[in-house]
Amino acid sequence: MNRSLFLLVFLFALISCNKIKRTPVCIQDKIYEFQENSICDSGSAVLEYDFQDKIVYVFEQGTCGADLSAAVLNSKCIILGNLGGFTGNSEINGEAFSNASFRRTIWKQ
Repeated sequence: MNRSLFLLVFLFALISCNKIKRTPVCIQDKIYEFQENSICDSGSAVLEYDFQDKIVYVFEQGTCGADLSAAVLNSKCIILGNLGGFTGNSEINGEAFSNASFRRTIWKQ
């Protein structure tokens, strides 16, 4: 019985960690850094999208400020631009980010 319980707990832990494990290492590092230095107490998230035939990651700051921007990074952790903010930017690399396809939420607070 103990062996079955251990196996069940192990499988649950493995499944719950799978989202971050499928993420590039540099993005994982950025997520841990983002968690430690999060500006807002709620609403922060890291989202994965398909955009311009590549996977990109959006680091949303949260809901504690009206003019906060969300950084958009590629899988090599190169910042492609920022969405929102004071100027309300909605384009990355000259294309409307509304053309991006949401894939998954990797982390949220």
